[in-house]
Parts: sequence; C-alpha cells; structure tokens
Amino acid sequence: MQDPGGRRPSPWHLALALTVVLILCLARYNGYLALFGAVAGGGIVLYARAARPNVPVIPGRKEVAPPPLESAVRQALQQAPFPALIIDASGRILFANRALRELFPGVEHGRRLEEAAHTLSDPTDGATLALGERVFRVAFREYESTAGRARALYLADITEQKGLEDTLEAQAPVLGLLQVDNYEEVLAGTPEGQRPLLKAAIDKLLGDWAQAAGIYLHKYGEDRYVLFFTQSTLKALTEERFALLDRVKEIALGNTLPVTVSLGLGSGSRNFLEVGSFARTALDLALGRGGDQAVLKTPKDLTYYGGKTKAPEKRTKVKARVIAQALRELIAGADKVLVMGHRHADPDSLGAGVGLVKAARDLGRPAYYVLDEVTPAVAKLHSYLLEHESYQDVFLESGAALRQVTADTLIVIVDTHKPSLVEAPRLLARMRKVVVIDHHRRAEEFIADPTLVYLESYASSTAELVAEILQYLDEVHVTSLEATALLAGLTVDTKNFAFQTGVRTFEAAAYLRRSGADARLVQSLFQDDLASFLRRAEAIKGAEVLPGGLAVTEVDIPGPEGQLLAAQVANELLNIEEVKASFVVYPYRDGAAVSARSLGDVNVQVLMEKLGGGGHLTIAGAQLGGLSVAAAREKVRAVLATYLREEEMP
Repeated sequence: MQDPGGRRPSPWHLALALTVVLILCLARYNGYLALFGAVAGGGIVLYARAARPNVPVIPGRKEVAPPPLESAVRQALQQAPFPALIIDASGRILFANRALRELFPGVEHGRRLEEAAHTLSDPTDGATLALGERVFRVAFREYESTAGRARALYLADITEQKGLEDTLEAQAPVLGLLQVDNYEEVLAGTPEGQRPLLKAAIDKLLGDWAQAAGIYLHKYGEDRYVLFFTQSTLKALTEERFALLDRVKEIALGNTLPVTVSLGLGSGSRNFLEVGSFARTALDLALGRGGDQAVLKTPKDLTYYGGKTKAPEKRTKVKARVIAQALRELIAGADKVLVMGHRHADPDSLGAGVGLVKAARDLGRPAYYVLDEVTPAVAKLHSYLLEHESYQDVFLESGAALRQVTADTLIVIVDTHKPSLVEAPRLLARMRKVVVIDHHRRAEEFIADPTLVYLESYASSTAELVAEILQYLDEVHVTSLEATALLAGLTVDTKNFAFQTGVRTFEAAAYLRRSGADARLVQSLFQDDLASFLRRAEAIKGAEVLPGGLAVTEVDIPGPEGQLLAAQVANELLNIEEVKASFVVYPYRDGAAVSARSLGDVNVQVLMEKLGGGGHLTIAGAQLGGLSVAAAREKVRAVLATYLREEEMP
C-alpha cells in the first residue's frame, strides 16, 4: 500500500498503526494491560522512527530505491584506476575491467581476453609482470562464487618505482683491491734500466683502463691499488670477463716474468665496512689461488674470473725460512704433535706428513700421523714404512688421537685446507693450535683461525714445501725413509716431473736425493699388475673427446680401487694427442665422483668448483652425492659445454 503521494509507508508509520490497534484491543479486556501495551508500543515507535533512513525528499519527485550493492561494487571495479581480472577455475574470464582491457589493445568488448588469460593464468602473489614498457606487481586472491571457485588478480603499476630501484641498484657502491702479483720478482727479472719504464707502463695501463671504465683508481703502495665504482660498471666488467687480466700480461719491457694482477671485489651491501671486508677476503682468495684472477664476493656467493695461468714461482726462499722458524717455535711449545692429511690419503699427503713427524720427533716432541684408512694409492708406501722399527708407532687412528688431545697439542694439516676434507673432522674441531701446509689454490672453505698458514699454489706438491722447510731445521736429520716418502709424493703430483714443476721443484728433489731417497724404489711403488692395466685400457677405450680437447670417460669399479683407477685413467688420457684435459667419473659412496686432470691450458679447479669440488689448476676433483655414474657424467658434460661456450665469447 502506498500513501497518496505515491510513496510507500515508512516502517515507523506501520509501527504506530499497529500500536494503536494493540492498545484498543487490550483496553477492551484490562486497563492495566492497555497501559503496559501503550508504553511498549511507544518504545517500538520511537525505535522505528530513529531507524528511519534520512533520505531527503525532493518535492514533486517520487523516491527511487538505491541500486543493489553488488551493482555498485561492479561499477566501482569497472571504473577502477588499476587493472583487475576475475577468472574461473577453468581459466574462463568472468570479468575484466576497463583498465585491464586498455593493456591489450585490439581486443573487442565482450570477447574473451585470450591474451590476458594466457599471460595472467598462473601468477604468484607479489610477482612482477612486464607488459610492454610498463611493469606491474600482481596481487592474487581466490574466492568462492555462485559459479564456483574464482581467482581475482589486481595489477599495481610500479613502472616508476622499478625505474628508481634499477637506478639505485646501478649506483650501488663496489670496492676493489688490486695487487700486482710477484711485483718484486718481476722487477728482479727486468734489466735495471728498464725497471722505471716497466713501473710506468703498469701505472699507465691501469690508469687508462680505469678512466675508460669510469673507475676511480688510487695507488697506495708500490704494487697496490684501491678502486671505487658502481654496480653498472661492475656489470660491464663481468660481461667482458675482466679483459684487464689479459691486457696487463702483454706488457713486455725486458721482463722475463709476465706481469699479472689479482683483483678482489666487494659488492652487494650499502655498508662500506662490509663491502671493504668482502674486497679484502676476495683479494686473499685471488692471491691464495695463484693470482692472475678477479674474485667477486657478495653476501650470497663468490664468483671467479681468470686464473688460466700457472701461479708464478717465487724465486726467493725467505718465506720458507720464516715458516720453518715459526714451526720450530710452535713445536717447542707443544706437548705433542699430530699430523693429518685429507681423506683417501695419497702419496703427497702421506709423504709430507711423514717428513713433519720426523721433524717433530727430532725436535724432542712425540709425534704421530693420524690415518684411519690405508687406500690402495698409499698401501705399498705404508707397508714399506712399517717394515722399519722406527715407524711401528707412527700411525695413529683418529679415535686414539682424540683421547690424547690436550690444550697444548699441535696439529699440522697437510695437502688440504678444507675442514670438510681432513681425515678426522672431529679431531680438528677439538684443536686450538692448527698449522696448515698446502699447495692447492685457496677455496672459499678454509680452516678457521689457523695459527700458521703456508699455502703456496705455485708449488708442485706439499712434499716440495715440506722438503724446503726441513732444510732450514738444522736439528732434523732426514733419513732415506722420509726422503723416499717425500720423493714419492713429489713424483706423483708432478706426474714424473712433467707438470707443475719449477726450479724449486728440482732443488727439492735434489735435496731428497742427497738425503738418501731411493728413486728406483719410488718407481716400483707405482707399478701395476696386468688386471689393473687392462681395466685402465678399457676405460680409456670408452673415452669421449669433446671440442677443445676435453676427454670424458667413466669407470664402474666402486671403492678405493675405483678412485685410484680413475686417477690413473685421467693421467693416461693426457698422453693422447690433442687431449688438453681429462675427466673420469667413478662410483663413490652413495653417488659418484669426478677425477680431473689438465696439461695447464684448462683450469680444471674452476670447472670442478662448479660441481662443488675444487683442487689445483692441473689436478682437481668433485663429489656428486645421490647421482649415478651416468647422471654424473651428463652433469660433467653440461659444465664443459658451458665452459666451451664461454671460451668462444669474444
């Protein structure tokens, strides 16, 4: 029913009419009930009056009911300044507002937005989406509707914000520390009249390079420089893979040794103290890995560039003499000395360890070599040593060694600097005084807080470094046993003095020969039986030679025998014409492992680091847990394919 003006009666009018009727009915029966009804009805009328919507009435015009809320929301969403899209579970578009349709020109109104549906079919909340020159952030929600489950997507235009972020990122600071490798040795090998010209040529080349790249370069020492530049400049340098490393080697002004530089870079932080710390660590790694390379450190990872040349040999033995003196003092202050190599001992780690045990005992301290597993690689050498009474008590298992550790015990780690690779990691964790003697290129993982470090990547072997140390310990008298063991390690790591050898390598070998080393015995220690020879030949027969002289093969023998066979096959493959590097995959524990060798043209250490391993420029390896030999071989091939593509880049 409507009032005469055509309007519907309001709720409070209806309440008043009902109240009057109720009072009249009650008054007929009982006056008290009528009074109570009047009070209650009055309250209802007042409530209805207060709840009446305050809708202004325009004279001469009928009141029109407001549109439904759903229609208002739809109109608001349709006119929203941000793109919005609603899709059902099958991917059919239920709704697309005007702003979204404008992103996809040429789509007629009412047709399915196939392009939009395909582009936005499976987004993640907070993801960024580039549409043409504009960038959007996607907000993703799911709802239940009458038509089933629906997904709503809202796009926020962050083009301007992204541009500011990119600009800020490009201007982020990068700190670099540059050092000329073996500066004194390079000058010493240059005629005196040419030395000023050589110094000037180095400074000019670095200055011109820095100016062209937009780098601030400051020289703060004879061979040291600090660099300041931005992230955009760093991107350009990495794209050209630090061509400076090759350009500086072209300097030739009478110098017999090539000029090389090491560069440590810190990036990825707004804190200059942190960036400086990154640069310092990166430079230490570059130098520890032999120089002639750039190392970039960020909060997340490390990246290596260069490192294709052998580390230049240091002519002076001053450092060896200083290390020998420091080691003498540490041994004198210890109650006992433990020597430990890496897991799966080889002749280099065993020979170097035996030499240091002899040194500690001659200096008056009890000393032992920690060895849990006698591998096939050292079985003959180990048996040879045990034949002599003086070596009956030298070798100690890690459990027995742990029981003897005190606060004054000194441990010497040989032929590795990675705590995860030592023979007994638990024993290392207990030690307070640690000495590291190694010849491998320094990796990111390093023994924490060592008391003394002698890491020289130019050396052929750890046995070479130990032989030099022993020459400066006058109280130590090396017998033919230790000399033979050291010569065995030196021989294996140089592949019979064919690789990674320098003047100091032959000087160390001469010292060992003078001390009684038996070269014929060393040769007999590495003789194989016929069955081993045939297995090696079978693996070589199945080798695949990739472009660039990279040979890949596998052996199917598990355990230590397979590891030894893989190393032998890798060495033998280098004797084949045109093969520059070899990679042999073999079963290892719950997965597979790789043994890599190189003639020096290919840095196998860098390649094995991509597989989680490491090593030396010419000798390296990696362990691939959880992979079969076939799967590991394919992974090696993928790494080599990437390497070949990078080598082809200008």
